[in-house]
Formats: sequence, structure tokens, C-alpha cells
Amino acid sequence: MSSPTTTPGSIEHPPPIQSLSNTKWSKPSYTLPLPTLQFLFHLECDMESFRPIGLGPHGDRSTVIFKGGRFEGPRMRGEILPGGGDWEIVRDHDGDQQTAHLDTRYNLVTHDGATIYLQTTGTRTGSKSVLKKLGEDEGIGADAFKMRLHLTMETGDERYSWVNSGVFIASAGRNGKMVIYDAYELL
Repeated sequence: MSSPTTTPGSIEHPPPIQSLSNTKWSKPSYTLPLPTLQFLFHLECDMESFRPIGLGPHGDRSTVIFKGGRFEGPRMRGEILPGGGDWEIVRDHDGDQQTAHLDTRYNLVTHDGATIYLQTTGTRTGSKSVLKKLGEDEGIGADAFKMRLHLTMETGDERYSWVNSGVFIASAGRNGKMVIYDAYELL
């Protein structure tokens, strides 16, 4: 199978069901909707220094505490409370490749007083030589590595209850002691 050619913002359409050899689906007229991405917010999170824990049973773990930050989009904006963090595990691959498995927790406070719990999971993948310099070299652009996130949000505030059932993703980057991402709702 050839690899797809995609451009940012594009969606690869599925092949016709009849062309698939390992399906038993007998209703080819039953079509699934293509997803749409709707911009949710731009987020900037300020971080402390990473604290290495070391090579443990699950991999090379380190943690970082979040100092705070801000987010803004058409339906929500506000501040990131200090005290969240990332508990990442880094794994090396053959050659110069490395993947950080990200696991973050934040508390967001909207401009109108709602508190929203935000958890992200995802990966940051690229060459070891690039990823090891992310904390010091602010000249490294987000196109030098790949960082993608899945976001889960929860709140008891009725004004934002729609976040409790949404599916959210983000394209992210790290620059010095800041994580930046653009979050989208998958519709």
C-alpha cells in the first residue's frame, strides 16, 4: 500500500468499501461522515525545569511542573493555574529517533470563572539531537519534530458542559520552557 500524500488541514478519504479485501460489511451504501476540525483555542503553558526520575520499569521518566499560562479561542479563553504538570516517558528507537510519551494535567480558569480540568496524552517524536535541545534552543521550530495531543476536558460548570462530551486534538510544539499548541474539536 502506498503512503498517502496529505497537506495540512486535508483529510484522506477512505477507499470504497468494495475495494477492501478484509471486510465483511455488506452495506456499501451505509457511509460514515468525514470528520471536521473546528479551532478551539491557542494555548501557551510556561514550565519549570524538567526533573529526571530515571530509567524505571516503564521507561526513562521525567516530570515538569507547569507555572501557569494562558489560552484563547472563539468559545473560551482564560488562564492556566500553576501546579499542573507532565509525567513523560522517553523511549529511544533505532538510530537517532526518540519518542516522548506525554501525560499532562492542567487546571484552566476561564475569563468568566469556570474551572476546567484538562488532561492530554500524546507523543513528541523526532531526532534525539533535536529533542534534547528543545529546552535551551528557542530557534528550533515546531516543524523540526512532531508533537500531537489528545485532550480530555471536564467541568461541572453548565456554561462549558459541552467540553465533557467533546473529542479534542492538538498540534503542539515546545519552545524553550514553553509548550504551545492549537487545539481543535473533532466534529
